[in-house]
Amino acid sequence: MNALTHFRKEIKAYFPESSELILSESFATHPRFNFYFEIKPGERFLLYLNSDGDDLGYTLKCLEFRDSDVLKRLINSYPTIGSKAFNIGQPRTRISFIYRAENRISVTQTGGDIHDDFNWHEISASHLLQGLDPLIKN
Repeated sequence: MNALTHFRKEIKAYFPESSELILSESFATHPRFNFYFEIKPGERFLLYLNSDGDDLGYTLKCLEFRDSDVLKRLINSYPTIGSKAFNIGQPRTRISFIYRAENRISVTQTGGDIHDDFNWHEISASHLLQGLDPLIKN
């Protein structure tokens, strides 16, 4: 299993109510390096997973929107207009990392509202997701 497939499954496991957003068929011929996840219906947060294209380096961001209604409208427009639908989202948390193997992720850079104070040098995907989870209260 490649890193993107594994990490997308980890997101779905950590956020069981999440759903990956799907583009329309008109985008099917474009290379896809960005993946968006609604983490829970009715919330104002969206996860954005970006691959640098070499299947090693990734960035995971949590975007925050003014309210859940705004996000819902943007999600509904995403299939036809693509990622530019989410340009008004404010970055809440950013974690850049290298995927070494299953449960061996090396964080290279962080920013924003990171939870927990732990060793970021080699962690599991679920630990990384816990670090940026916007639904955890500080």
